[in-house]
Amino acid sequence: MTMRCIALLFGLFLAGCATATIEDAVPAGALAEADAAAPAVSPPERAPTAGVYPNLNEPRTAAAPQITPDQKASETADLRAKRDALARQTRGVAAGDGSAELRRLAATHGEAALKEIEGE
Repeated sequence: MTMRCIALLFGLFLAGCATATIEDAVPAGALAEADAAAPAVSPPERAPTAGVYPNLNEPRTAAAPQITPDQKASETADLRAKRDALARQTRGVAAGDGSAELRRLAATHGEAALKEIEGE
């Protein structure tokens, strides 16, 4: 290698050893202004029971209201009715409603797809 290449590599090596900080990139006055403009934020307060064992003598409260047996029965009936309606629709399509149209599409488009795949 030439002396110029060695000097360049050595210079790059020394430049990589230096550590850059934010103070090198931003003037000190700008940092002081930013610190003064930032509002003082206190850390969030911890729950008063942090680190304390729960009192098992107190009754626990539910996170959400419980449903009644009447609500359960009505919701179950609604879901069953929707399931049965969907099953009837599915059986209707499979039984022949629109099957002639599907067969026509299969006959016409099937040949075109095969020709395209085979590159004809």
